[in-house]
Amino acid sequence: MAATDAAPQVPQTPAEIVRALLQDRPLALDNPYALYAALREQAPVYQTETGMWVLTRYDDVSKALRHRGMSMMAALRADPRYASSVTLQTSAENMLFFDDPADHGRQRRLVSQAFTNRTVTELRPWVQARVDRLLDDCLSRPVFDFMGEFAEQIPVAVICHMLGVPDRDIDTFKDWNFTVTASTGAHLSDEQVAEADRATTNLLGYLNDLLDTRAKVLEDDLLSRLITARDQEDRLSKEETTGLAFLLLVAGSDTTSAFLGAAMAALLRAPEQLNRLRADRALMPNAIEELMRFEAPVHFGIMRTTTDPLRLGDVEIGPGERVWTITSSGNRDPERFADPDALDLTRPEPRHLGFGFGMHSCLGAVLARMESTVVLDLLLDRSRDLALVQEQIPWIDHGNLRTLGRLDVAATPA
Repeated sequence: MAATDAAPQVPQTPAEIVRALLQDRPLALDNPYALYAALREQAPVYQTETGMWVLTRYDDVSKALRHRGMSMMAALRADPRYASSVTLQTSAENMLFFDDPADHGRQRRLVSQAFTNRTVTELRPWVQARVDRLLDDCLSRPVFDFMGEFAEQIPVAVICHMLGVPDRDIDTFKDWNFTVTASTGAHLSDEQVAEADRATTNLLGYLNDLLDTRAKVLEDDLLSRLITARDQEDRLSKEETTGLAFLLLVAGSDTTSAFLGAAMAALLRAPEQLNRLRADRALMPNAIEELMRFEAPVHFGIMRTTTDPLRLGDVEIGPGERVWTITSSGNRDPERFADPDALDLTRPEPRHLGFGFGMHSCLGAVLARMESTVVLDLLLDRSRDLALVQEQIPWIDHGNLRTLGRLDVAATPA
């Protein structure tokens, strides 16, 4: 039975909408896009009573993401809990948040030697085998939970395999990672920060021990390649290598599993699009991009602080101002995409904001695309039909991620 959209009650004023976005866990709604559309129409460049700027249009969000005079570190360090929080400190010291293009570029160049297109291509057979084994189990039953029994089991296992983490520790990594990614939201309680700090401490301790082991005996894994990466005389320090491993796990597992669940839900709700993809696999690359536009897992950009003025049309945002970008609003902007609330796998050039823009664009985009392609291809190869069997889809607001609690799918093996 197909799910039906539950229309949320949209607040009436920009202030009420932003308050709902910050405090009311809107990503758990079936349709948070109604909130984005209302704010985009009423006040696309909106300044709150506290002085924070909220951006919802595609052009404004993409310009802000590319703006060099924008600091993520400053926003993190402004949190009064920064001095005592290992999670906030680890995030601020990670290349993902580096404000200096030279520092960021240096680490990115070194990482690119270890995390290449070739590395991802060579990993593909391992991913295919993992997905096949999961499908053996899932397709043995008339109904399975696509999210919990399938999608959530893949990306974290892939990252752990790349880092050289034993299979026996994958579930532990998954628990730590899920707790840490909850701390990516714009509004964090003290309890959330404390839980994330415990998980971060455990995760960093494990990665440091693993790094010490690899430094003694190199193996064919990502950690070993990070250890041996060189840029003339430059190399990554132990702290930088641990931080990058932390980044790859946190940024590359829950985000991808959330996307896989959301993409499958979107396809099941639009069976004509699913059938089109089943009939023409040449559509797959464009389909992945359109699905990312339509249901990107990351809805809110990390809070930034301007260090140089940012002009958006007639509005100039001065230095020292907080800026919040709602990327999934930009992905549904009718000024950028025709009929933006429709899923169209043949949409020409669906250039979305799901992987960011500028120097902070997603390092693992190639890996996420490969995993998504393998999952969809094998699922379509191994099933004759797929159908949603839930009345309602239980969405979860998880930090800045929108993910699924479960997705019950009926499938007939091919």
